[in-house]
Amino acid sequence: MHHRSRLAVLALGLAAITTLTGCSFSSTNLAVLETNRAAEDELPPLEDDSYRAVDVDSSRYVGEHEGVSLWVAKGTDSPACIVAITDPEDDWVVGCGGLPTRISGSGHTFELRADGLPAPEGMTRVSDNVYAE
Repeated sequence: MHHRSRLAVLALGLAAITTLTGCSFSSTNLAVLETNRAAEDELPPLEDDSYRAVDVDSSRYVGEHEGVSLWVAKGTDSPACIVAITDPEDDWVVGCGGLPTRISGSGHTFELRADGLPAPEGMTRVSDNVYAE
């Protein structure tokens, strides 16, 4: 029995190392954030603290999907953020985290993916990094 316990611990340890190693090599590159900023890249004003997790000076407009305007930006404490706005007064969503990051709002789901990753199954491409469902 003692031998099986040691094998189980070894297997769990190897699984943890594999998982951590896989995470450490995941891509967080968003080339769009390295482009020159234009007037349309400015985020519209929202309620106080709505952008607290967003580096607003890094935002880039990436397109529109069925009336929802979309921006990507760097996060203040995370690699990336996605902002989806139909109406700045009452219909918007902001999500930040690692990549991919998925948010839902305005009747859609949006996903922000790192450069070079394949499109998520069943989603429509809005830009190089943003997909909609």
